[in-house]
Amino acid sequence: MSQDLLVKRSILIFLTCFAFLLSASSLLAGEYLDSAHGSSSIGVFRPIIGNSPPSGFNYSRGNCAHCHEQHASIEGSEPAPSTGGPSSYELFARNIDTAQKTGPFIEADNFCFYCHNSPTSAQAVLNNDYSQSFGCAPQGATTIMTTMNQRSYHNLYDIWLLAKDNFAWFTADSNPCDACHNPHLAKRNWANAKDPTFSVMSKPTDHFALWGTTETMDSSYNTKYEPPFCSSSLLTREPDASVDDAAGRASTPDYVAFCVTCHTTTDTIFSTSLNRNLSTIDWGNTGDKHGLRLMDGTVSTKEPYDPSSGGTDFVLSCLDCHEAHGSGSVMLMRRRANGSDLTGTIDTFETKDWGLICLKCHIDDDEAGIGNANYWEYVHHQVSDAPYYKDGPCTGCHTRGAGFPIDCQECHTHSGTPTKADTQGSGIGTYRIPF
Repeated sequence: MSQDLLVKRSILIFLTCFAFLLSASSLLAGEYLDSAHGSSSIGVFRPIIGNSPPSGFNYSRGNCAHCHEQHASIEGSEPAPSTGGPSSYELFARNIDTAQKTGPFIEADNFCFYCHNSPTSAQAVLNNDYSQSFGCAPQGATTIMTTMNQRSYHNLYDIWLLAKDNFAWFTADSNPCDACHNPHLAKRNWANAKDPTFSVMSKPTDHFALWGTTETMDSSYNTKYEPPFCSSSLLTREPDASVDDAAGRASTPDYVAFCVTCHTTTDTIFSTSLNRNLSTIDWGNTGDKHGLRLMDGTVSTKEPYDPSSGGTDFVLSCLDCHEAHGSGSVMLMRRRANGSDLTGTIDTFETKDWGLICLKCHIDDDEAGIGNANYWEYVHHQVSDAPYYKDGPCTGCHTRGAGFPIDCQECHTHSGTPTKADTQGSGIGTYRIPF
C-alpha cells in the first residue's frame, strides 16, 4: 500500500471518528440544553463567571462551568485538597457533607444549596413546595433548603446511605439529591405543572431517563385515581387547578411507582432524624386501602372519593398527602390537601392530630353532627357498617391511659397491618382501615 493511500485512509478514519464524536456530543448536549440547568434562558448562572468583565468572565447561562471547574477554582483555591487527585465531579464546592446527618442545614452541607437557597452565594432559585405549586396553597417556603429546614424532611444522609448501597451508578461521592433527580436532565416542572413532560424526576433504578413524562397516574390507574380538589371552590383538580378529573390524572406523574422504588414492602429504612425504622409501604391489593386494597366499608369519605358518586376503590398518589422535600408537620405531611388548608400542624408522630389531614377526605364527628371536630367516633362506631362495636368492649383499643380518642398511629399504618392487637372478636381485624 502506497504512502499516499495510507495517509488518505488515516485521514478518513480520523474524520469518521470525529464526526461520530460530534454526533454523540450533540445528542448529549441536546438533552442537557433541554434541562432546567442547561437552558439558555433559565439555566445555571454563577455571577462570578457569568457577569461581564471585570466582575466575571462572561460565560453564557447554562454553561457547564457554572457548576464544574476544569482546573483550579476560579476564586483562587481548590474546594478540597488536591493531594488525592481532582475534586469529585470538579464542582466548585464540596458535593455533600456526610458528617451532617440531620438538619438544620446550611449552604455548605449540600452543593445544591448554593443555588436552591435564599439568600445564596451563587444563584437564587425559586422552588415553592408541592402544596403551592400543584395544590393551590398560599405562599409557603420558597427554596429547597428552607423547605428541608422545617419540622420534617427527606433526610439527605439517609438517602446517601441507601443510594450508595443499592444503585450501581451512585457513588460515595455522589450528591443525595441525585438519587431522585438527574441534574443534567431535570426540567422545571413547577412552572409547567400541567405538563408531565417537564419532569424533574429520574427513578433511582433508571437514573439516565426522566420519570413521569408518560408514566402518569392515568396510564397506571386510569379512573381508579381521582385527583384531589385544588381550589377551595372544589371545582378544579390537582395539579395546578386542572379543569377536571381527566385532565388532572393525565397530568400527574405516577408518584407511587417512583416512591416505592425505595419505600418497598420489605426493605427496612432507618431514619436518622427519627432514630427508628420507617414503616414499610404496601400499595398492593393486600396492603393499604389508600392503595389497591379493596374498599370493604362505608368509610364516610368526602368528594371526590364518595362512593355514592359512582366510584369505588380509589388509589391515591403519595403526593396527595405528602410533600417531597420537607414540611412544617411530621412525616412530610402537606399543609393543604383536597382543596383546603390544614387548620394546624401535626407536631408529633404519636398523636390524634393526624385527623387534621384525615378530615380533608373523611367525615369527623363534627361534620357528622354528633360531636367535636377531629373526633372520630362516628366513622369507627356509628356508621351502619362500623368496623368496631358500638357498645364495648372498649379495651381492645382504648387501653388504660390511651384515652378517647386514641392516637391515630395506634391502628393506622401504610403497611396494611394494624399495630394494635385485635381483641374485639373474630373477623373484626379484617375491617381495619390501614393508613
